[in-house]
Amino acid sequence: MPPPNGPSASARSTARSGSSRGRCGKVGDRRGFTLLEVLVSLAILSITLLLAYQVLSGAIAAEDRSERWTVASFLGESLVRESTAAWPDTGETSGTFAAPMEAYSWQRSVRAAAHPDAREVHVTVTWSEGGAEERVSLAGVAVK
Repeated sequence: MPPPNGPSASARSTARSGSSRGRCGKVGDRRGFTLLEVLVSLAILSITLLLAYQVLSGAIAAEDRSERWTVASFLGESLVRESTAAWPDTGETSGTFAAPMEAYSWQRSVRAAAHPDAREVHVTVTWSEGGAEERVSLAGVAVK
């Protein structure tokens, strides 16, 4: 028996469409993303890519700086070994390394040590990086 005021609104809708789904499907049945969801996901992706780019740029810069420090240490060590291989004269000398290492310069200081049969050898290798001067200092002892 129909209600006293006639069929309900949902019954009329069901009667017209022939099913309970209607033309557009269930209310909760979505077939895509809303514009807001797409914009939020693009914002998250953009922030993530920006952070990844910054991390990668920092890693590349650190690798370049590390390489320069390694080269400077190697050049300084070779100069200390060369100076301590024989009995060096006391005094200070300076210069630049031969190509392709001409970006690096050096200063060598040879001083008398506490023992008369020893000499202190101090080497400083300098180079410019990013407008700032970097330096590596090494020391050794030459003996008779």
